Amino acid sequence: MRLTRLKLVPVALTLVLVAAWLLSLRTGALTGGFWALRHELIYLTGILAIGFMAAGVVLAARPVQIEGALGGLDKFYRLHKWFGVGGLLLALAHWLLEIIPRWMVGQGWLVRPSRLRASGPAADANLLDSLRGVATELGEIALYILIVLVLLALWKKFPYRWFFKAHRLMAPIFLVLVFHAVVLMDRSYWTAPLGPLMIVLLAAGTVAATTALFRRIGYSRRAAGVITRLVTYPGNAVLDVAVDVGTAWPGHQAGQFVFLKTDDREGAHPFTISSAWHNDGHLLFNIKGLGDYTRKLPDLLRVGQPVTIEGPYGRFDFGGECARQVWIAGGVGITPFIARLQALAQARQERDIDLFYSTGAPDEDFVGQVRDLTEKAGIRFNLLVTPRDGFLTLDRLADLVPDWIEADIWFCGPAAFGRSLYVAMTSRGLPGSQFHQELFEMR
Repeated sequence: MRLTRLKLVPVALTLVLVAAWLLSLRTGALTGGFWALRHELIYLTGILAIGFMAAGVVLAARPVQIEGALGGLDKFYRLHKWFGVGGLLLALAHWLLEIIPRWMVGQGWLVRPSRLRASGPAADANLLDSLRGVATELGEIALYILIVLVLLALWKKFPYRWFFKAHRLMAPIFLVLVFHAVVLMDRSYWTAPLGPLMIVLLAAGTVAATTALFRRIGYSRRAAGVITRLVTYPGNAVLDVAVDVGTAWPGHQAGQFVFLKTDDREGAHPFTISSAWHNDGHLLFNIKGLGDYTRKLPDLLRVGQPVTIEGPYGRFDFGGECARQVWIAGGVGITPFIARLQALAQARQERDIDLFYSTGAPDEDFVGQVRDLTEKAGIRFNLLVTPRDGFLTLDRLADLVPDWIEADIWFCGPAAFGRSLYVAMTSRGLPGSQFHQELFEMR
C-alpha cells in the first residue's frame, strides 16, 4: 500500500466518526449560537481524539490479521505515528475549546449565558456524575503527559532505549483517557448511532493497551534463540549475526523482518532477516552500525548469548504482476535482497531481474558475497560506490535498463533516496502500484 493510499485511513476514520456524531445530535443542537456550538465541538474533538488514539494503540499491538490489508508492519508504524500525532492535536483542540472561552469570559471579552442547557436527559445523580470532577482532572494531567511522550517519540536524537521505556507509559495514559471519555461523553450518544462505534473503538483500544501494559504484544510470535556466529565487515561497518532458533521458528519469507532483543534493558529492535528459510532453524542478520546501539553491538554481543526473536513481519515479498523486476538497495537496505538471492540461488525463477546496490562504504568481502549470490541466482548486479560513481538517478538506471517502466520496482534504503526515485519514475509514467518500498522507520 502506497503512502497516498495509507493516508486515506485516518481520513476515513474521521469521516465515519463525524458522520456518526452528526447522526447522534439532537435536533437544533448546532443552531443555539456560540456557546451551544462550542459545547458540541468540545464533544466532537474529544470523540475524534480518543478515536484516533484507540486506532493508534490497536496498531501498536501489532495485529497481524490486518497486516496484509495495510501493506505490512512497516506501514502499521507510519499509520500509528499519524494517529498518535493527530490524536494529540485533536486533544489539544478539545482542551483549548474548553479553557479559552472561559478565560475570555474572565477577561470580560465574552458573556456566558446564565444557564446552558443540559447536556443530556435530566436524571438523578449517578455514579458517572459523581466521577466527572475526577475524570476532568485526570484527563488534563494525561494530556500534559501525552504531549511530552509524543514529543519524545518524534525527537529522533532521543536514545531508543529511553524512548522504548517512555513509550510504555502510553498504555496507562490511554486507559486514563478512556475513563475520561466514558464518564464525560454525552449520555445521549451511547444510545445513538455513535454509541456502538465508540464502544468498539474503546473496547479494542482497551484490550490492546492492556496487552501492552502486561508486555504481551507479540508474545505468541516469540522464539528463543542463541547467537552462533559473529562476523564484522570493517569496510561498511556491518555486523553479521547468526542465530539458531531451533524448531521454534515458524519460517519466513525473503524480505520479512523481526524484532530482535539481546538485552532486556535496551528492548527489541527491528532487523530484516538476510537469510532464506531452509527449515533448519538458522537466521542471519546484517546489522549496520548506524546509531548508538547498533554501533556498540560488536562489543556487546558474544557467541552463545541468548536472544529473543519476535516475528516474522512485513510484506516486502518480491511479488507483483510484471515479468520484469528492478531491485534497488541503498546501504544496509541490501539485506532483504540478500535473503531473496539465497532463495533464488536454490530455485531460479523466470523473472528478468536487475539489482542495483548503492553504497558509500563498500566492504570487499561483503560485496563479493552479494556478487556471488547474484551469479548463482542468475541476476544482473550493478554496484555503485557513491564517492566514486555518484548517486543512482533514473537517467543512469534507464541507460542500463531501458524497459524499467515495464518492471516492478523493489526499493529498500534511505527514505529520501526512495522518494526521489518514486517521484522521478511516476512522473515519467510508472504506475505507483509498481513501486514497492519498505518504510523501515519504527518511530
